[in-house]
Amino acid sequence: MSKKKAAARAVDAGTVAAQAVNDYGLGSTQALGALAAANQATEDARAAGCTKADFDAEHDNRQGN
Repeated sequence: MSKKKAAARAVDAGTVAAQAVNDYGLGSTQALGALAAANQATEDARAAGCTKADFDAEHDNRQGN
């Protein structure tokens, strides 16, 4: 998987996790599952060579910056 695609997946997973925490609460099974998925996506992206700068760039891209 490319670094860009891996960073995009991690950013998407983080967004879903944040929404699940907001909707269901931090201790809910939905939020915990989403947080675990976001953590795994981030670990996969780091294994693909992504750095904080890659995640920041992808997040900024999503924000239109």
